[in-house]
Amino acid sequence: MYDSHTGVGLLNPMNVVPLYSMFRAMGGSELWWQVVFTPYYTASFLVDELRPFPAVFGPLIEAQIPLLPNKDNARSFKSHRSESDCNITTCQTWKDAGKGIREVFDKLTADIDLRENTRVADVSILPNGKKRVRDEFDNVLDVDRVVFACPANAVGNIHKAAGWLANVIFSTPVYADDHHPDSGHMHAVLHSDGSVIESPHREECLKRASNYVEVTERDDGSINIENQYNFGVQTPGPGVYDMPLDEKPVMLISHALGEGKSIDEGLVVGTANHARAHPLYSGWNVMAMLSLRLVQGRDGIYYCSNWTTPGNCHDMSFLSGLVCAHAIGARYPFAGNGEARKDFGRLRDLMGF
Repeated sequence: MYDSHTGVGLLNPMNVVPLYSMFRAMGGSELWWQVVFTPYYTASFLVDELRPFPAVFGPLIEAQIPLLPNKDNARSFKSHRSESDCNITTCQTWKDAGKGIREVFDKLTADIDLRENTRVADVSILPNGKKRVRDEFDNVLDVDRVVFACPANAVGNIHKAAGWLANVIFSTPVYADDHHPDSGHMHAVLHSDGSVIESPHREECLKRASNYVEVTERDDGSINIENQYNFGVQTPGPGVYDMPLDEKPVMLISHALGEGKSIDEGLVVGTANHARAHPLYSGWNVMAMLSLRLVQGRDGIYYCSNWTTPGNCHDMSFLSGLVCAHAIGARYPFAGNGEARKDFGRLRDLMGF
């Protein structure tokens, strides 16, 4: 994500030229992009619109998520299936049935005044320089600094005195649901109905696959990309994280079922809505992120979240929060890790600190 720091840096036109445009200019087909490239990467980027994807990211994604895995870019091991089988692993942070996730949030919120289920209605700047935060119940809190860790449009709604330049920046980021408001990764269904996976592949996928992606053509000729996240393998629930793969229960999260498919309602355990959750990888979003330095920290107000970074991913979104916390006086917590400090410094630069 930091390749624009090398060579010609921010002057590199590949920061804003879409990879799709280069692919098509070199003779690549629309069908291959829609049926192979996009479905392959939707599970990683959580967006189904990859045409704005900046070309500078191309070599990076091939190194991290190769279309053609080999011994140089992927790990494998010997099994009864083959000499070079895929290496199935469980997310270490989440492997203990969510305990790791809870520990992370417990540490993040330790020794602070945490207020849940409270919508912030307005942030205003007082004559003495303090910021007044007003919630939906008309409770107010006067503070020295404010850090916005929310979608870009929410910042614009809350920080009404941000000014024209800030509002232009806040209104620029494009999200996945701007392109696919009723499909893609917008709506998720959590369930235990394994029949959503085609029968020839069902048993093997439920045992071993992290993701199952099914590409179909709709009646109107458009392409539907159905994603099944197999949490039975990725992030299993209580009492099953250390079970053998072939004994784990069905735990799926489905997005955008193909036409004619359905989920047994008796096996549904929950739903989720991902509105304004996933910014696109696009030149517009990169420019908005780089422009943020023009308003970052002004009047003691700071901005972090996935849209303030080069990409929509957990690690950089979290790091953006550390960058803002450090800017207002907090100690960077991983000073002893050289590689982590490099990432910290690079993102501080990109965010305008």
